[in-house]
Amino acid sequence: MKKAQIIHNPTAGNAAYTKDEVIELVKMAGFTTKYVSTDDEEWETFSKNEMDVIFLAGGDGTVRKLASVMIEKEMCDRHIPIYLLPLVTANNIATSLGIFKKLNTAYSNKEKEIQKFTCGKLKGINDENFFLEGVGFGVFPELIRQMKDTGKDDETSDEKLKRTLRVLLEILKDYKAQKAKIKADGLKIKGTFLLVELMNIQYIGPNLEFAPNANVEDNFLDLVLIPEEKRKAFAEYVESLVNGNSEFCDIRDFIKVLRVKKLKIKWGGSKLHVDDNLIEDYDGKKIKMKMNSKTLEFFTNSPVYKEILKGKLEA
Repeated sequence: MKKAQIIHNPTAGNAAYTKDEVIELVKMAGFTTKYVSTDDEEWETFSKNEMDVIFLAGGDGTVRKLASVMIEKEMCDRHIPIYLLPLVTANNIATSLGIFKKLNTAYSNKEKEIQKFTCGKLKGINDENFFLEGVGFGVFPELIRQMKDTGKDDETSDEKLKRTLRVLLEILKDYKAQKAKIKADGLKIKGTFLLVELMNIQYIGPNLEFAPNANVEDNFLDLVLIPEEKRKAFAEYVESLVNGNSEFCDIRDFIKVLRVKKLKIKWGGSKLHVDDNLIEDYDGKKIKMKMNSKTLEFFTNSPVYKEILKGKLEA
């Protein structure tokens, strides 16, 4: 029987699943288990030699915590595959990998079972040297700041997403666009922007698909730009999402996307984000970003997911 290391964020999704419930789901799928909670001190000391797979129960922030440990311990080189359990909260990594979709469709042997996920490499920001989702400037760092410590215990994932969109809409009313100097694969870009994002996955923030062609294993990043002059179109798009009426909206009305391998940027503001981490003391120095040699591996089309879903529904 294969050994599974469970890594669980017990507070994700308003503590929707307990330790015992997560362990039982994994056991029902046919694994022997070891369990650690990300709330425990020194949780990251689990041994890379005592597992065949990892079950990760948590959101995007929990994925980043695990990635940091795997990169530091050089566990990426051992190619330990990860089952990302979308049981506790909606998250952009699982959505970009298509895991939510596959949980609700028949398992197909025609599709590959493991998806490689190449990390981004970062230089020029203290204590930050990699990213999974993306690095960005403008309205999204401000959104992260305003959403901190505003959660509600009885709020569902859909309610939180809708509230986040409303906060973003308010930010757009008076956010001061900032100047940026960018060099992307030799192309020089200057302008005043509401948003600059270098994205590794398709989705950002409240499940906004701003990089629909992003591919986590093609060694390209998507540079997403929204200039000041597109503020009205951007705000109308967000408002349509708030009102549940987005079928006639097209992000191409306000977004420009470039596929790049490396980028240098100077930003006029003081805030940026690296994945979900907010940095509020950016000093305006040049930041460099490119693809990393470190790669995670996620199961995306495994019959084990069907067993997990079956156990969840029967619980």
